[in-house]
Amino acid sequence: MRPDILRRLASSRAWFSGVRLAGCILLIVGCAAHAEDPSSASTDHGIVGYIEVDDVIDRFSDRYLARAIEQAQAKGVDTLLVRIDTDGGAVHYARSMFKRILDLEADGIRTIAFIDFRAISAGALIAYAHEEVYLSETASIGDIGVVFQSSEGEIKYAPEKIETVVRTLLTQAAEQRGWNRGMLLKMTAHKQSLYRITPPGGSAEYVIEDDLPEFLAAHPEVDRDDPNQVIVYRGPDRLLTLTGLEAVAFGMATGNVADLDAMHERLGVTGDDVVDLSPRGIERAAWALSRFAPILAGLAVLFLLFELKTPGVGLWVALAALLGTGFLLAQYSLDLIENVELLLIVIGIGLIAAEMYTMVGGGLLGTLGGAAGLTGLVLAFLPNELTFDFEDPVFVDALTDAGFNGATAVGIVLVGALLIIRYLPRSAVLRRRLAVTGEVTATSAGPLEARAGELMGRRGKAAEALHPGGTVRLGKESIRARAEHGAYVPAGAAVEVVSVEFGEVVVRSVTGGSEETGSG
Repeated sequence: MRPDILRRLASSRAWFSGVRLAGCILLIVGCAAHAEDPSSASTDHGIVGYIEVDDVIDRFSDRYLARAIEQAQAKGVDTLLVRIDTDGGAVHYARSMFKRILDLEADGIRTIAFIDFRAISAGALIAYAHEEVYLSETASIGDIGVVFQSSEGEIKYAPEKIETVVRTLLTQAAEQRGWNRGMLLKMTAHKQSLYRITPPGGSAEYVIEDDLPEFLAAHPEVDRDDPNQVIVYRGPDRLLTLTGLEAVAFGMATGNVADLDAMHERLGVTGDDVVDLSPRGIERAAWALSRFAPILAGLAVLFLLFELKTPGVGLWVALAALLGTGFLLAQYSLDLIENVELLLIVIGIGLIAAEMYTMVGGGLLGTLGGAAGLTGLVLAFLPNELTFDFEDPVFVDALTDAGFNGATAVGIVLVGALLIIRYLPRSAVLRRRLAVTGEVTATSAGPLEARAGELMGRRGKAAEALHPGGTVRLGKESIRARAEHGAYVPAGAAVEVVSVEFGEVVVRSVTGGSEETGSG
């Protein structure tokens, strides 16, 4: 063979060998990179359930999460995807939700949090209870500062006793889920510094101030005075908050995904495959109504009492039923009201109605009814799972809120009743409307109105002080009465009937006349 041909063949073989070697190297590197990238590993997530926590962290969120987890367990869900979008809320309920998520590990349910916007304060606490956390690149997580509002309206950090509880939960998340303890604690420990420590020949580690002495004792090679090894990464009064990119870079998140569809793709499922456990319409309606629960309860009682004073109208009882249904829907769905509370409210309304119509007991029935109704209302705003322990700050706070809500409802009833007494007798339009309604329904008046001709002009005396409602005696008959124009009439004063309205006589104080002695 010719030498030039041999040289060409040798050159061709060397070129092919080089290509093959480069290809092998690239293949090995690619396989290694694929093996080191956890996001590219194929994992069977089984049945995936979807939960949304996208509002203030409070009792509503906690009750919803409990219901959703119970449903997930009943449906055999293997992986629970929880979308979190919140600025935080109450520590007590965040703690409960944190534990609910953490306990799912014992049930063999994998938990994954997804944050597309923000998980701040209590939201971050709940997020780090999950095994994996994914964020969009523009999302944020952290700032678990425990604050409260003083009576003067000033926002202050909570006492050390409460902050310690949150630090303990974050430590538990670090131990059980593998998140960096120092960074987690710096999200809530506003008085401590977070140190970045780079040992000689090692990688950077982040250590909270409380743990610094122990860390330095375990790493004698670290020179604390060398700024190349030890620096303050976050000083006091600066809580740690991370963007989505920062969280992944610092190992405080599993990965970045753009949106929920991308999250589904990461899990190897589609939206149609996911078991939807997001809040139901009735739950969201109950959450909305619960914010007005004291107003609903107060107006329902007020309209019911108004209906009792305006027989034959029907409008007020319909409004009372509508508002009462909204109140019960909200409280029952939140597990705040049970049969005992409802029974007390019904008894209270019944006793007040009996007082209005029979006058038996001289006000005692009304007093007992008011006490029973108020007790029922307060209990209807008090969480059922709490025990009566006045040394428990959670119970004291809940009782204070329940008392305020109950007092608000009662205040609406009292103010409304006073306005009715003050202005209703002067409302000619309403009187005409009542008369027309009564005429059409063939129930133009109650028993007392039917005797209007007989009662007009009769004189008697106030059996009790009228301010402006009370009782008068006309001869031997006791009749429910109201002083004209809301005036005050002392007990025993002589009075004269000037009209009959809404099941009672309207009287004015008179002088110089004598009380009649009719048989009634």
